[in-house]
Order: sequence, then structure tokens, then C-alpha cells
Amino acid sequence: MSHMTQKTPSDKAFNSISLIAFLYKWRRPIQILSGAAFLLSIIFSGPAFITPKFRSTVVLFPTSSNSVSKALLSERVDAKQDILQFGEDEQVEQMLQILSSNRIRDRIVEKYDLFTHYNIDSTERFRYTRLYKEYESNIKFRRTEYMGVLIQVMDKDANTAALIANDIAELLDSTKSEMQHTRARRALQIVEVEYFQLRDEIQAMEDSLTKLRHFGVHDYETQAEMINQQLAIEIADGNQKGVNALEAKLEILAKYGGPYVSLRDQLEHEKKQLSLIKSKYEEAKVDAEEVLPQKFVVSKAYKAERKSYPVRWLIVLLATIGTFFVTVLSILILDNIDQLRGEKKKKEQKEKKEKKVSKSKEKKDASPLSVNKTEVVVNPEPKQKASTTKPEAQDKNEKQKTRLVLSKSKNQMENYFSNLHLLKLILKWKFHLLIILLVALVASAFISGPKFIKPRYKSVAVVYPSNIAPYSDESETEQMLQWFNSQDIKDSIIDYFDLDKNWGIDKNYKYYYSTMMYEYGKNIKVSKTMYESVMIEVTDYDPQRACDIANKLIELYNRKIRRIHRAKYGEVVDAYDNMLTWKMSKIDSVEMALSRLRKQYGIIDYNNQTLEVTRGFLRTVDGTGNLNINTREVNRLKDNIEMYGGQFIILNTRLYDLIDEYNLLAKEYDIAKKENEKEFTYTNMVSPPYPADKKSSPIRWLIVMVSLIATFLVSLFVISLVENRKLREELKKSL
Repeated sequence: MSHMTQKTPSDKAFNSISLIAFLYKWRRPIQILSGAAFLLSIIFSGPAFITPKFRSTVVLFPTSSNSVSKALLSERVDAKQDILQFGEDEQVEQMLQILSSNRIRDRIVEKYDLFTHYNIDSTERFRYTRLYKEYESNIKFRRTEYMGVLIQVMDKDANTAALIANDIAELLDSTKSEMQHTRARRALQIVEVEYFQLRDEIQAMEDSLTKLRHFGVHDYETQAEMINQQLAIEIADGNQKGVNALEAKLEILAKYGGPYVSLRDQLEHEKKQLSLIKSKYEEAKVDAEEVLPQKFVVSKAYKAERKSYPVRWLIVLLATIGTFFVTVLSILILDNIDQLRGEKKKKEQKEKKEKKVSKSKEKKDASPLSVNKTEVVVNPEPKQKASTTKPEAQDKNEKQKTRLVLSKSKNQMENYFSNLHLLKLILKWKFHLLIILLVALVASAFISGPKFIKPRYKSVAVVYPSNIAPYSDESETEQMLQWFNSQDIKDSIIDYFDLDKNWGIDKNYKYYYSTMMYEYGKNIKVSKTMYESVMIEVTDYDPQRACDIANKLIELYNRKIRRIHRAKYGEVVDAYDNMLTWKMSKIDSVEMALSRLRKQYGIIDYNNQTLEVTRGFLRTVDGTGNLNINTREVNRLKDNIEMYGGQFIILNTRLYDLIDEYNLLAKEYDIAKKENEKEFTYTNMVSPPYPADKKSSPIRWLIVMVSLIATFLVSLFVISLVENRKLREELKKSL
């Protein structure tokens, strides 16, 4: 029984002593292959096989202020608008997104002719895909631990690497300024229209006041005061001619005084408004025409003195270690295969030997001499004894045989998925596996072709939100995502491009809309990037249509926001318009009442007229110059002032209050009207979409690889089930 419990070499193949012995046994092949890998890695990692690359880096800090006018011209400048203040997280993320944009990439490609520089044929089919892949592998951007931005450029020419890194840093200013100036120029146009329009309106008011001055209305309050004083004097002197002349002047003041006062006060308000708009116009002009650097350069790139790639010692080390382990693993597999072959030969030899023994035994039993000899030699008593003990021995042998079979089956089941047994299984079914894998390879390659899976192309755009304010605690980016995913934009895209036909969905299908929304979400994705921008990814069978869908999405987004803003500001404009009309009707009614008091009762300026009437009345009472005073006119004016003076004061005060309210409403109305009529866009385009020159799906090599692996594992599982079934049948037969 000792030989049953003894461990075979395969059972202890991976303990430490066996491993050392194994390595020592195969030391020569291991040394030769590892040494060859060491020498070959030194040779092939040299400049003759791997082109050396040089690294150049630039470190930048973003600025906190984006507006030149707010940083330089605004009276109140907070810390975030200071031109000397470094930017924070938001500015760092924006800088990284702009550096990764195709605006900068395309300029670098054009300036340095990277097609030629990277040895890419400009006429090949996937030239842009290869170019952008090479560009992204050689030019990288990342945030530093100190809230800065690192630009890293690798190139085969040290001078070119430094030039590209410095140029990218310089292009950051022009690219960001170009994006901002697009909006600033549009803002300048809007403010410029408002400024010149208001200036023309003020000039028209000035012309109207000039005409009123031609009628003799120069300063209503002062003229009314002086004319009333002189009228009292003329009345006191009894100069009827002078009184008539002054009354004619008063009639002119009564007729044109109200319009004069309204125009004068409105002109004063409009001039204040013009001053504010002029300051905004100057700020917008500065923002549209002037440029401030958008970065602080911490360190510029310089020409590297030594290569950064490849790292030869690392390549040599990895190649040598990798070769060592692969060699050991290969020898281990080969050694296991040799053991299998040896066991198989021993088994065959044992079977042959057993067959020879059984044949010789059969011949011996068949011979009559051997039988007689046996009968003569054998003693009857021992034979009887043996016959009596035979059942016990036979039962003992059966039990021992059963234990051996069970022990063997248990060991086989425990090691069923061990490496040696798995290797046996693979070798046994190798031809079947090869045929199955070959069929899977051909089938997956054929099925993943364009005849079965139509190629899809992806177009990508990256945008930042602008000119929108969050409605609640959400950010502007999150609000932009909500607008892009709104149902009306989805429906507009589907209708405009006939996506139901493109996706092969019948409008009469019961679940048409649900299916369309599923396909839309699968092919058109809008998501937020790590830099707080929004990425639009459109996948379609036609690369140009994918690009057009991305552009149309941005257009519909701008149109939707503009429509919503106009609807809201349109309501405000209508409300202010109604209020202005109502205020003007109130002003007209008060002005008509005042005009009636001026014309019928001669009350032009209550304060001054009261003073002069009092003087004339007192002079009459005192008897001083009684003959020179027009007592009748003084008494008439006195009676009118006493009767209608309070009404005049109320109406005059009400008129000025209404004019002030009207001017405030007019100011708010102008602001609302400007917001309602502006033609802003609500996106800052970082990377516009472009038609892809290479399909994005299906990835044929991945489909083929996954199919082969899955087929191999499933085949192995099925084979193991078959072997397991055979093993169970053998056990049943043995028992």
C-alpha cells in the first residue's frame, strides 16, 4: 500500500526544492535563451531599430480673468477679475480642454507638416486616423499637482519637440481669444446698434428742444417766474400793453411748456442712459479688439540634450526577465508532455506484458501434463484448507480492488482541471479543437465583415456653455446637458435626417417611438467631460451625416435657447410696453388738465404767481400807487389761484412723478427689448465635428479574438463533460 500513497513527481512539481532542481536541470537552455534575449534586446533597442525621441515640456498657469474690459476698465474689480490673479480649478480644466481641441492640433499639423514628419502618406485612406493617433501619443497635456498645466511633446528631433511645445503654449492665447472674440464681436454689434440708436434719439430730442426754443421756451421754470414777476409789475403800473405782451408770452409757455419739460427731463434720462451704454460700448470694443495673455508661463520648452525614449536598460531588463519566465514555462510544458508520453509508453508496455502473461497462463492451463502434475503434487488436506479459506481471500481482494478503483477515481476527479490533466485533455482532442477554432475564426471574420455588420463612423464635438444662467443649483454644463437631451431637439433631429429610414424602423410599428428613442440613445450621446465641457458623440453609417447631425444638434440648441429667452423677454417687453402706454395716457390726461388751468385761469407757475399776486394785492390795500395797479386783474388772478391753485399743485406734482416713473419704465423697457432682440449664440466651440475617415465599429480583431476565446472555452467545457461521462461509465464497470 505504500506505493499508493507515494507522491508522483507531477504532484510536487511546484515546491521550492523541485523548482530549484528543475532550474538546475535545465540551466543550459535557460542561460542560452536569456543571454540571447539580453544581447538581442540591446541590439534591437538601439537607434538602428527604434528611433530615439526627445522630450520637451512647458508649464503654464491659467489666468483668472477672461475679460479685458472688466480687468482694466471696470470700477469694481474683485479678486477673480484681477489680471495678476492665477486661475483655479475651472480655469485649469478649460485650459486643458482648449489645449486638446482640434483648433490647436490642426494648426500644429499644418505648420510642421506632420504628415511628412510622421511618414504618413497623405493619400492613404485612414491618414487622419493615423495622424491623430500619432499626435496624441507624442503630445500630451495634464494637470500638475500645483494646479498648473504641463504640455509634454515627444519627437525624433529635439529642436522640433521644443518648438512644438512652445507653439502650442502660444496658440493657447490666440485660440482662446478667437473663441472669446467671436462672442465679443457679436456683443459689440448689439451694443453698437443700441448706442447709435440712442444717440440718434437724443439728437432728435435736441432738435425738438431747439424748435421749442425758437418759440421762445428756453427755461420753463425760470421764464415762468420772471414773466410772472414782470406781469405783476406791469399790472401794478397799469401798463396794459405790457400786460398783453406778457400774457402772450405766458400763452406760449402754456402751450409749449409741457412738451418742453417732458422733452428736457426725458433728454436728461436718455443722456444718463447713453453714458451707461457708451461705457458698455467702450468695454465691448476693448473686448472685441484687444487681447490679454490667457496664461502665465512658468517654464518654456528647451531643446533636450539627451533622448527620453527608448529607455534601453528597462527594455533589456524586461526582455531578459520575460524571456526567462517564458523559457521556464515552455520547458515546464514540454517536460509535462514528455512525462505524458513516458507514462503512455509504460502503460503500453505494461499492457503488452500482461497480455503475454495471460497468454502463457492460458497455454499452461490447457496442457494435460500440467493438470496431472498438479493433481499428483498437491496434498488433499492443504487443498481442502485452501478451499475453505478461498471465499475470505476472494472477498478481501474484491474490497482492495474497490478501494483502489475509488482512490483512483477520486484522484482523477480532484485533478480533473489541473494543468497536467488539462494539457492531456487538449492534446487528446487537439485535432478537434483546431478544426473548431479554425471554423470559429473563419466564421467570426466573415460575419464581422461589412456584408453582415454595416460599418459605423463617429463624429465628436466638444463645446462649453455660454450666455446662460443656471435655474437652480445645477451648473451651466448640467443645464446644457438637459437642453441637449430635451425631447423636441431629439424629435427635430429624427425628422430632419429621416433617422427612422436610416435605422430601418417602420412608422407603423407598434413600438415605433420607444425603438426610436432606444436607437437615438445608442447612436447619439451627449455627456459631460472631466473638464466641465460637453461632448457630443454621433455614430452613423455615413461619416458626413454623423458630422451634420452633431452640427445640427448645436444649431438646434442655440435656436432653442434663443427662442426660450425671447419668449421670456418678449413677455417682459409686452408688459413694459403696456405699462408705458398706460403711463403715457396718465401723463397726457394730467397734461391736459394743467393746460386747461393755464389757458382758462392763467395759472402758469403757482409759487411765483402767488408771490407776485400777494405783492400786488398788498400794494392795493396799503394804498401805495393805487392808481397804477390793475386791481381787477390782480383780484381775478388772486381768485383763480385761491380756487384752482391746490388743484394745480396736485396736478403738477403728479405730472413730475409720472414722468419719473415713465423714465424708469423706459429704461427697463430698453434693457428687456435689447435682450429680446439680441442674436447671441450659447455655445463656445472647443472642437467642431468632422467626418471620420475610419470606421469606429465593428472592431473586427476584437470580435474575432473574443469569438476564438469563447469557442475554445466552450469546446473545452463540452470535452470535459464528455470525458467526465466516460470516467463515470468506467467506474460503474469497475464496480
